[in-house]
Amino acid sequence: MNADPSPDLPRPFHDEWWGQRRTAAQALWDWHTALSEPSVPPGAAAEAFFDAERDRAESGESLRAIPEETAASAYEACRTYDLPLAWLGAQVEAARLLHGPTRFETADRLDTFARLWAVPHARLLAALAGLTNSVQRSWADELGRGFFYLAHLIRLPSDLARERLFVPLDECRQYDVTTQQLRTGPATEAVQRLLWKQSVRVRDALQRGRALANDLWVRQRYALRGYWHGALALLDELDRRDYDLWSEPVRLSAFRRFEVYLQVVFGRS
Repeated sequence: MNADPSPDLPRPFHDEWWGQRRTAAQALWDWHTALSEPSVPPGAAAEAFFDAERDRAESGESLRAIPEETAASAYEACRTYDLPLAWLGAQVEAARLLHGPTRFETADRLDTFARLWAVPHARLLAALAGLTNSVQRSWADELGRGFFYLAHLIRLPSDLARERLFVPLDECRQYDVTTQQLRTGPATEAVQRLLWKQSVRVRDALQRGRALANDLWVRQRYALRGYWHGALALLDELDRRDYDLWSEPVRLSAFRRFEVYLQVVFGRS
């Protein structure tokens, strides 16, 4: 969701495009990232503001939350490739939860946010790649969830510095972990158990969506496999570090990156 994500975090479908579809993919990404730091005009009621912005997005009208050029490019991409404006509107709906402190009481509420934020973006990009049937869409949904959960697991401390937490609060209470512990560490046994549970959520979603790569054009297929194997490698690295997110950034060594490359080229997935 950040406009400047860690280079180690997977961003499927954004780089391996051809012709005008590359421009369209960039426009859809710009729309998504423009909403990651939403602001409400002074004096406006937040709920009414986002309701109106969502309606405008679904109608292809100018928005106050997104620069006019960014919105126009995204609308043009949708018109050119017959992509639903409702998937842009869903992201506006989700963005209301990024205005002010962001918390989710339960896993279901977190998943509802992912369904409105990450899933529509994944669907737009999958449809742009020509993957439009219901089975392919369900795979794209799961990959969107998986990469979203991974991104926010890896950068949990920096998210909390911006008052955003993408770990369900009821799970924090289950493992007796406070928000302050997640801000600063260290990775106590309770914190490790909590973050392991989040990693399982990531793995499950990625596993459910892995088959999508087989239906992609060759260049995109190998790119997505690289992101997919890279995501699992990041989870393995986090596990190796006993879920320590605070001492240094979670990154892959050059050797581990080479192993991912070998998995992409010679693996079976």
